[in-house]
Amino acid sequence: MLRLLVIVLFLVVLIAVALSNPDPDTVWIVSYGWKLSIGVLALGLGIGSFVVGAFVMWIGELRQRTRARRAETQLRKLESQMLDLHQQLSRYTAPVAQDGAAAHPASTSATGSA
Repeated sequence: MLRLLVIVLFLVVLIAVALSNPDPDTVWIVSYGWKLSIGVLALGLGIGSFVVGAFVMWIGELRQRTRARRAETQLRKLESQMLDLHQQLSRYTAPVAQDGAAAHPASTSATGSA
């Protein structure tokens, strides 16, 4: 939402500059010159900068998405590994938990001697 607000404000300012400077002037870059209104020049430079910035942002976001996909894949592997270990642990502890007398031999001998 904040990005949209910044984009809209940016475009409003560019359009206001373009509309308030309609008179054509000669614009020179090195030895090449042409007649162009300053508003159209500002609008063109602003849109070009916006496109370059959006491309750079997209590249950064693409890297983040790739890292997130790798992390999700690793998380799934670790979760399945954890589930397997829990199942193995429950297999080893299940017989001991079912036999209450074998699980606590010291408690039965202490009550028997008292």
